[in-house]
Amino acid sequence: MQSAGMKRIVFSSVFIMVFLASGYGQKTTNESVIAVLLKGDTVASNIEEAITSHITEDASFRRAKQLPEDSRSLPDILVKQDGSFAFDWTPAQHARYLMEALRQGIHVLQSVEKPVGLDAIALAGAREYWPKLRDISCHENHGVRYYDLDGFAQFCPEP
Repeated sequence: MQSAGMKRIVFSSVFIMVFLASGYGQKTTNESVIAVLLKGDTVASNIEEAITSHITEDASFRRAKQLPEDSRSLPDILVKQDGSFAFDWTPAQHARYLMEALRQGIHVLQSVEKPVGLDAIALAGAREYWPKLRDISCHENHGVRYYDLDGFAQFCPEP
């Protein structure tokens, strides 16, 4: 039986393969947006791997969510007539999903008493890419509420 974190890692890997195979972003999406989303997926996987390491090594370790939680559902996979695949979400929706995954991961890893393994790398990557993902999300969602890394409500700037 797979854990929720493992399912997210598998989903992220499938997402990257389908994302690249679908030719997503070749016409109108900025290359840097694609690069940030792909790196964001990698950083989210590193966070999950670091958390899984703590769960494996310490039976008393608990994953506590930072409240308020801003949960997002995973997108549907669309199968086209030609057999190709695409995800039913925009880059901004993907970025918003990753923002929350990184925020929650940072919260969990900051709570550990003794950092081990990937903790430092995962935290550094998450702190570096969270604001980049926020910028992608806010680019299409002016005035929308999100939660910052401290759990405080913020709003995307208006143009």
